[in-house]
Amino acid sequence: MLSKIAVFGDSITYGQKDLEAGGWVNRLRLDLANDSSVPGCHVFNMGISSQTTGEVLERMERECKGRMLDGFNRIIILAAGINDTQIRDGEVLVPLTEFRGNIVKLIDAAKRHADHVIYVGLTPVREKATNPWDKVSSWKNEYIKRYDAVIQEICADEGVCYVHMYDQIDPALNRDGLHPSEEGHIKMAAVMGQTVREFMK
Repeated sequence: MLSKIAVFGDSITYGQKDLEAGGWVNRLRLDLANDSSVPGCHVFNMGISSQTTGEVLERMERECKGRMLDGFNRIIILAAGINDTQIRDGEVLVPLTEFRGNIVKLIDAAKRHADHVIYVGLTPVREKATNPWDKVSSWKNEYIKRYDAVIQEICADEGVCYVHMYDQIDPALNRDGLHPSEEGHIKMAAVMGQTVREFMK
């Protein structure tokens, strides 16, 4: 059966800083397209730079219409949350309670439009380059790990596949401290390729 795969997220999803192949989502698309053992599939990159989980949630419903159609094997991959953990004026941008609620709502929305939902865990930063990052925002791995644990916990409660990425990425290679390097995107694509294939059988 033909699969429809929509990947919702932020600039890491979009593929920022992967100057070779446009990021892990595009690398995943190419991997699947070149694998003769994989039934046909369409991969939609729904990553928008700087978006938080709340902002992804706001657009998910309308962006699924026309893409995640009945009669296909529908897979939604959620890859949002790193921007929620950014620190501004000494405070985390999205409080943990609000973040928790957004993750539950994202998963619920995804389940309405997909047969399978996968959540990609958060990736680490190179702190020396992200404190500050753009004179406004900062990132710290202690917050990233804390928020990632919430994602993992909710995925377990909701019966959703959670893919741990934090230990897969070497933050020392991050080009700007925040975004994974080409090597990081290659690793993410490989992990996700293996995961997605489990839902395409």
